[in-house]
Amino acid sequence: MNRITPLAAVAAALLALAGCDQKTSDDLKQKAEEARQTVETKAKEAKEAAERGIEKAKPKVDELIDKTKEAAKEAEPKLKEWGEKAKDATQQAIEQGRELTNSAAEKLKEATDASPEPAAPTPTP
Repeated sequence: MNRITPLAAVAAALLALAGCDQKTSDDLKQKAEEARQTVETKAKEAKEAAERGIEKAKPKVDELIDKTKEAAKEAEPKLKEWGEKAKDATQQAIEQGRELTNSAAEKLKEATDASPEPAAPTPTP
């Protein structure tokens, strides 16, 4: 009987410990499930808030798009005018470059034509 009492006590302790472990495990599972539900709820709330924000911003975005289109239409004639001016300025620069090149070529030709004939070498005695 002396041996049975400690064994019974150990067995009772093991059963109690196993019961505790099971209870702890069940508690953890329940807390995990609650946490999962909380996360899902918060995610759903965040998604709904984002959708409300998007819906609220849509009219402003549409207004900005319309204003941008108007500004582009208004700027188009001015941009075309500037493009034509740039095209004209480029053409004038090309023509002036040609004139300067031709003038320089003529002056160089005149300078080479007007240069004196080289003197004949004098014979050495």
